[in-house]
Amino acid sequence: MNQLSLLTPAFVLVIWTFTIFLIMAIGRVRYTENVQRDAAHTKDLKGLLPAWVERTSDNYNHLFEQHVVFYAVSLAIALINNIDPLMVQLAWAFVILRIFHSLVQLTINIVLLRFAIFATGWFIIAYMAVSQLI
Repeated sequence: MNQLSLLTPAFVLVIWTFTIFLIMAIGRVRYTENVQRDAAHTKDLKGLLPAWVERTSDNYNHLFEQHVVFYAVSLAIALINNIDPLMVQLAWAFVILRIFHSLVQLTINIVLLRFAIFATGWFIIAYMAVSQLI
């Protein structure tokens, strides 16, 4: 396996993050009366926007939490060139879970389901990292 096979899931996650950014930006611009005045600080938008726009904004922020660790671990594994099929499968599983997490948050928004997805993602990242140390 080569580095690209492991990094492709990371690139897909970057594209997904950009997609969520576009949805958030369109919602904010569309539903903010005076962008210059009302959107100077994100906290000032709370309660002014439709719920789906606020959930999209929250999800966009979530895409910068554990993903940073995923990117670092994926890059580290690619750099040391210790790529096997399991690492690639785990990387894809993480990305699929995160996309599913976004879809849950943007639609039904069941917090316990979101937490289960979030926790599973951490176990995947932890396994990827620890497996490189052993």
